[in-house]
Amino acid sequence: MKTAFSFAKLMPVIAAAACGTLMNTASAEALSLTGASVYDINAGGVYVGNGWDTTGGNGAANLYLLTTPNDASSFINSGNGATTSLNQDLSNPGSYTFYFRTDGGGFNWPTSLAGLNLFFNGANNTPGVSAYVPFNVVHPAVAAFGGNSLGINGGDVQAANSLSFSVGNTTLTLSNFTLFDYANPAAPNAVPDLVGVFNSAPNGLADYSGSFTVNVSAVPEPGQWAMMAGGIGLLAAMRRRKQAKQ
Repeated sequence: MKTAFSFAKLMPVIAAAACGTLMNTASAEALSLTGASVYDINAGGVYVGNGWDTTGGNGAANLYLLTTPNDASSFINSGNGATTSLNQDLSNPGSYTFYFRTDGGGFNWPTSLAGLNLFFNGANNTPGVSAYVPFNVVHPAVAAFGGNSLGINGGDVQAANSLSFSVGNTTLTLSNFTLFDYANPAAPNAVPDLVGVFNSAPNGLADYSGSFTVNVSAVPEPGQWAMMAGGIGLLAAMRRRKQAKQ
């Protein structure tokens, strides 16, 4: 005797297949933050030559990243030279916030805009994300920057003009960036003095401070969606055949 086909009975099978496929196909590609630079832009949108980067020993002042603001034990990069370089894994989808410090001594920030370049997967001559914000603003609007800018090897590079960077099925998007000078009372991380010009140690001069946040997501690619749909269709056909034989 034939029984009526029950789509409700098939739904758990389809749901399990769909979830399993999505979990397998939405895993992120290898993605690492391998460099960062912070630099000044004048009111006309032109990089004017001051800034810091995460490559030690190249003549430029150093940029130091931390996982916790004002906590000297949370430096991601440190010292001068090789230890100043970055190789921060961002492969797992999620939100990542980095705090940074630069030494205020010897620099007179004369401009109204701050720029940021982020470099990924060892492509350290080509920024993947470039942005600018108003200087000394608590919650600034972040905009893409596409002009000449500071690299991480002591020279200038063309900015990416993008807030997002993609590799394979993984996309990283910059959602926040702030920079404050050491004299601004609104700066959330203005004290204490944590770094010097070329070392991650106090030197008696107050720091510039800031932070940036990136969001990483991974989605199935078009071919993977097609494979999942085909698999679900096959499961449905097998279920119908089984019901027809009863």
